[in-house]
Amino acid sequence: MEEKKIELKAVAKPLFADEVVVGRVVKAVKEGEEVKKDGYIRIGFIDMTKRQVFSEIVLSPLTAKAMIKILGENITALEEEMKSKELPKKPIEASKTEELTYIG
Repeated sequence: MEEKKIELKAVAKPLFADEVVVGRVVKAVKEGEEVKKDGYIRIGFIDMTKRQVFSEIVLSPLTAKAMIKILGENITALEEEMKSKELPKKPIEASKTEELTYIG
């Protein structure tokens, strides 16, 4: 399968998080005998020097699973790059998972 490359332009100044908190939110509604549930994953990025959460992201379960996959792939690639004694040959590339497409 051919890898799709996307070009991203940063519109925010990158911030350094040295801690992260993860939680989940589940909402439920009872309609007669049936219970309908919806759930999300919340991720908070913390700057411990300032002792503050500077960003909080809410993800659908599908997006969270895709994030786990792409983070794992990038960590593996970074670990391999760090073992190498050569200078990097190309700029940082952004990648995304193929599973995520807009459903609207």
